[in-house]
Amino acid sequence: HQISQALEDTDDDEVDNDNVVQDEDNTNTNKPQRKRVVLDVQNNAPTFTYEITLPITATATTTTTTTATTDSNTAASASTIASSSASATAAATTWNSANDVGLTLAQTTRTGDSSTEISESRLQVDDTLRSITLEEQTVLDQKYNTICTNGEDGIDGSVQILVEDDQNNNNNIGTEIKNENGIVVSRVVRGGLAWKAGVRAGDKLLATSATMGEKIWPKSTLDGVRSAISSRKLMSSTMKFQFQRSDETLIGESELVQEFELSLSRPMGIHIEDTKDGFVQISGFTDDVPTYVKSKLQVGDRIIAADASIGSKLWPISSVEGAVSAVTTRLPGQPVRLRFERVVKSGTDLSSLLQQQQQQQQQQQQQQQQGNKRENSSLANDLLLTYTKYQTKEEEILGDTNTQLLSRCRDVLKRYISVYDPTAERSTSRTGVPALVADRVLEALADASASIDAKTLSLLMNSYIVCNKPKDALNTFEAAVGLSADGSSIETKTKIEGKKKGGEQIIPSRNGLNLYTATDLIRAHSLLGDAASATRVLAAMEGKVDMNVDNIKVMEWNTKLNVDTKCYNTVLAAIANSQDLSIDVAEELYNTMCEPVLFNTPRPKKNVVTYNTMISAYARIGRRKDAFALLKEMMDAGLKPDKYTITSLVKSVVEDEDIDTARNLLSDMKKAGIKGDVVGYNIVIRALCDKSQWFEAKQIVAEMEARGISPDGKTYGLLMNGLLRLNKPGPCLTLFESACADQRTAVLTENVQLYTTAITAAATIGDYERALELVSRMTFAGVKPNMKTLTALMGACITGNQSQFAVDVYKKIENPDGYAMLIGVRGYCLNGDFDTALNIVDQNRFMSGKQIMSSYNYIIGSALKVKNFAIARQAMDVLLENNFIPSKFTFKAILENLGLLSKAKRTQETIVNNSETDLGEEFQYLLYVLDGLDKRKLQSTGQMYSCLLLEGARLGGLYRKIASLIAKSRSDAFAFDSGVSLTQMDENRQPKLLSWYDLLQNYSNYKEKLHELELPNVRVRINEREIRHVLQAENGVSYGYKRRRSFAGSRAKR
Repeated sequence: HQISQALEDTDDDEVDNDNVVQDEDNTNTNKPQRKRVVLDVQNNAPTFTYEITLPITATATTTTTTTATTDSNTAASASTIASSSASATAAATTWNSANDVGLTLAQTTRTGDSSTEISESRLQVDDTLRSITLEEQTVLDQKYNTICTNGEDGIDGSVQILVEDDQNNNNNIGTEIKNENGIVVSRVVRGGLAWKAGVRAGDKLLATSATMGEKIWPKSTLDGVRSAISSRKLMSSTMKFQFQRSDETLIGESELVQEFELSLSRPMGIHIEDTKDGFVQISGFTDDVPTYVKSKLQVGDRIIAADASIGSKLWPISSVEGAVSAVTTRLPGQPVRLRFERVVKSGTDLSSLLQQQQQQQQQQQQQQQQGNKRENSSLANDLLLTYTKYQTKEEEILGDTNTQLLSRCRDVLKRYISVYDPTAERSTSRTGVPALVADRVLEALADASASIDAKTLSLLMNSYIVCNKPKDALNTFEAAVGLSADGSSIETKTKIEGKKKGGEQIIPSRNGLNLYTATDLIRAHSLLGDAASATRVLAAMEGKVDMNVDNIKVMEWNTKLNVDTKCYNTVLAAIANSQDLSIDVAEELYNTMCEPVLFNTPRPKKNVVTYNTMISAYARIGRRKDAFALLKEMMDAGLKPDKYTITSLVKSVVEDEDIDTARNLLSDMKKAGIKGDVVGYNIVIRALCDKSQWFEAKQIVAEMEARGISPDGKTYGLLMNGLLRLNKPGPCLTLFESACADQRTAVLTENVQLYTTAITAAATIGDYERALELVSRMTFAGVKPNMKTLTALMGACITGNQSQFAVDVYKKIENPDGYAMLIGVRGYCLNGDFDTALNIVDQNRFMSGKQIMSSYNYIIGSALKVKNFAIARQAMDVLLENNFIPSKFTFKAILENLGLLSKAKRTQETIVNNSETDLGEEFQYLLYVLDGLDKRKLQSTGQMYSCLLLEGARLGGLYRKIASLIAKSRSDAFAFDSGVSLTQMDENRQPKLLSWYDLLQNYSNYKEKLHELELPNVRVRINEREIRHVLQAENGVSYGYKRRRSFAGSRAKR
């Protein structure tokens, strides 16, 4: 039971897998590994890239080659294989200094003076993945007398380190590293596995293996490397690392390759093939290959990477299918940037090669522009013809007569409908191929000015319906028949015109109207949830011309059709699922149908689908008793329940939170001879996950698999969401990767929902590189990211402090919803673009009130955090002008980002001489907020009021004087949680001041006449927990006056 075992392993560090065994068996760390060295040009100096494979678990290293034979359906652990003398050669598995990886990595950060800083924190690449600071490492080296040098010579066990002073001398760090953020090798143990593989201090880490498979993915942070190794451990015992170095001594016996990039548009005119060593190689050219392509490429060149559809990174390509996906996912005319590599032959003059490469780079942009002009042909089509089952070229619809034309159209439509699976997990199957074919067929028929018969019309409508495009089906009906699709007498003006300029169009004809096309019409209305139109069409079919539905008269079709049970069931489903019509209308239609008797009846008979539709309707509205009563009626009529009946009943009891009854219903299906499916179990799993009862949901999965029912993609999605709800993103990712690793469940993961959930989990742990890897994987798997995917990716970039990338992703969302806008606002704020963030909130159409308030709070908090008080004032003004009321979260965001919550604890601190960096800007902003609240007659919180007074006391001088006046003028300060005002303002006072901010700025003008003016109102809502803090704050700004005892008096009255 695959999924049960995967769930059990979500908290473990090891997973038994055939791939792990094979990986170990084929890994021989003592065997010299042939390096692949890449020749590149950076700063007029060559750099070389090489790849090595290292063990990442303690049991991975063997001193002799181990051979084992395992069954394909049995997963055996590495320790079992190593100890089995019957099926394997004896292997001595040891773990000592000689078998230690001995590799430590550091983060490099580009600084403003074109140099690179190395982080204090380091990552030890071993079984612990421990983070250690440079200071801690130095202490350990001194404790164990470790010899540390930066040269090549040294005894085994000593350490080669990256001496930071050598950065300026270019002894260890390559020229490419000096101006880039990335990861560098900070120390290597001599004699360790990394040392033996050729890794040296100063080498730059470029990429590591993916969680599963042989692909490698770029890495730029230590957190990304740690996450990659942790997840790889579950799938394999070894991992591939790609390093880069500026060192010509690497050439040696290595394979030297030259990398270059080209931006090509279709048609490219090349043939490609998979090679035995895992590369995608050019095997030839087509007859119409563009001159530009042939001049730049050669047979034997390899395609190693393509640019991602999101961002500017290049993602590796290791198969022809990956190359096909990279090309075919682009829009027509959109170029794809490909990275090629070419093996440099022995004896080649490298200096001339480097010079030639530099010249090519200088001319690349001009050559790309020339190469983008192509003739009509397509590499995508050539590739798809070879590697897909069905041809994607546009079908030619030919015929001498109208009959031949319609016959050819039907053949084409049948072909594409028959191979289309609307329930497939891949989103590429949801791109609506039958609908696209129907569009081409209609264009051809319109160009021929043909009329459509009933058979062809039914196929056309079904092509749109299976692709979930019911509106196109309705338009096709109106254009082909000339009747209104809603069954009314309204004249239709729908026309389908051809591409020719002669005004050709489809000729309407009643020959397209029969029972099947009318039933398809009802199905289309049912998909749209338009129960009224479905009922009106049914009445038109029965000839009920005097009937009005939803105050619209039914049209006379002059053709009475023999309505069957399927028509009634379709209309019944539309009514039952409608939000406009009540269940009473569905019951009325249900009661008009005849009982399922053996003899003929004047009206259609009820069948199992009829009962299931009504039971489902009762379950949806929570009428459990009626659902079970209908089940009894169904069985009394001699009809046997099926899996859809039980599923509807399960839904009804789950609505009552009766999980035990739901489990009993599912278990009784086998006893009743009903073959169950995964849908009923998913309903129970969803209910348990919604209640955070994840382990109970896991038990349901085990029961399901024990009964021979396999989980589907939705099952995995529910369990992954349940883990996220429990704040367990790590196990969520582990479950997803476990499903991807098994060939039996890998296809289930190839849908946008599961990838989006996995990306959300990566965002939760702040691993944006993992999120980018998942986006790239789903793209190459043919799964198109949707808006929720991109929103989750934005969240990952924000948690990973990659605000610019989050902004770039937001720009790619064409019609963002409210939540996407909220995340976009955060990205722009973190990027310092507050004006754009405010425009998004001001011009929004889809954000809810809660999302708008959250956006304003984030803008205000982010602006205050960087001391941008002008934006913070503007945001507060817009918030109040749009009639929003600041919440406690607004005030908390203000105080936290001003740093006043920590200062509030120092109630006795006073500033005698203000420094240049502490000019009371925080106090002034709080006065500005207080004035804005006074204009709207709104209250502030007791916490904000006390922090304002404490800040005035801390600053002293004029600020303390203003704070004392604020405390004195508080009008509604003693409102407890009940909201009752305990003080009343005298309305017969002198005119009050304009604002507190005005008083602070022009205090000298008001000082002599303060007693003649009324101070601005201060409204404060204080709960009982804040009383002590408010009293303490008010006492801190008093000037020898008798301490106010208003609180005590008020509490005595209470």
